[in-house]
Amino acid sequence: MIDELRLNTKLIDFEGVIGRRDFCLNIVYLCMISAIFMTPLSLHFASHAQTMVDFFSLNKLFWQASWFMKFWVLAGIAGVLYASLSNWIRRFNDINGYVNKNGNIIIGTFVAIGALSFMFPFGLMLLISLINSIFFLYLVFQKGKVTGNIPYDFRKDFNWGAFFGTWIWGLINKSYKTLWIILLGWTPIGFYYQLLCGLKGNEWAYKNKKWKSDEDFKHSQENQSIAFAVLAVFVFPIVIVAIILALVFALAFAAIDETKTAPDKSSQTMTKVERAVNAYTSLYFEGHTITADENKFYVLPNVWNKYSFSEKKDVLDMAATTAATERSKGGKYSSKTKELPRTKIYSSTNGELLGEFILDEALFETEKPNFKEIFKASMKAYRFYKGN
Repeated sequence: MIDELRLNTKLIDFEGVIGRRDFCLNIVYLCMISAIFMTPLSLHFASHAQTMVDFFSLNKLFWQASWFMKFWVLAGIAGVLYASLSNWIRRFNDINGYVNKNGNIIIGTFVAIGALSFMFPFGLMLLISLINSIFFLYLVFQKGKVTGNIPYDFRKDFNWGAFFGTWIWGLINKSYKTLWIILLGWTPIGFYYQLLCGLKGNEWAYKNKKWKSDEDFKHSQENQSIAFAVLAVFVFPIVIVAIILALVFALAFAAIDETKTAPDKSSQTMTKVERAVNAYTSLYFEGHTITADENKFYVLPNVWNKYSFSEKKDVLDMAATTAATERSKGGKYSSKTKELPRTKIYSSTNGELLGEFILDEALFETEKPNFKEIFKASMKAYRFYKGN
């Protein structure tokens, strides 16, 4: 029994028990590894979703992936699942204070199903994810009967200053490993590395910098945690919004000033804007035709097929905006919202329809549609097709 309940913080091992902090640390490492294996599949989902509704049918998109991608993802899941299961079981043993074989079998089953939940229908996937999340939180917050008797070590506390401040906090505390966030922050691993900084922050700072006393260390980290939390939650967002507003007002005042000083140049300015729009539009469209009933825009089908759902949506929106600009030249104002339903994307090689915006007619039959109906209709409105 003593051997079965020994402390074991390894990333992969089924023997012994593991405390809350080390459990979270190992799970963060495994999430980083999982993100590497799941990134190609996420890109596949984004590029092959034809409508927003497709994102609620990820299981169908998965089976449409290549055999190599399926093998890559399933191999990664198998490895991460094996390692995760070893940590969940050790944590469960720590909470119980003994090895619960039946409980471990149940945990193993739920963890395995949870890892493959994206292969199930959306509703079932949400239910499985919810159950796993609740049990995961139980493992994190429940004190272990074995590790709960280990003397408290403040160096293993979560450091909110390191979490919010990352590399800036690292420079102050000579913990230069946090600088990796500058690169990793642009990847799917970024958030997990930020969590890693929070979990390892106290340990790094205590080791890499000389402190007068333990109390001095605690006081310093508490002050830094408060400061970086305030900066991250309040100051940084306000500064960013202020900069954006300043730029908007500066451009607005500059436009007003230019109109006052040189009103005769307004037509020339409009011509420059139109030229810029036409130049930008030509990068995406091979040509377009604006008629009374329809706005036809033509693209190369091989290029169109490479676009993700979001990119196709942007192209269709840009086409509607261009159509609205051209129609407004005649003196009758038009907008993107008005032009979107009659704007269509066609193949420049064979005239095949590739994209359109169609709202569900049932929405118009409802006297006062609720938010759910509007949301559902908007998700289905953007319709994209694969060209030949």
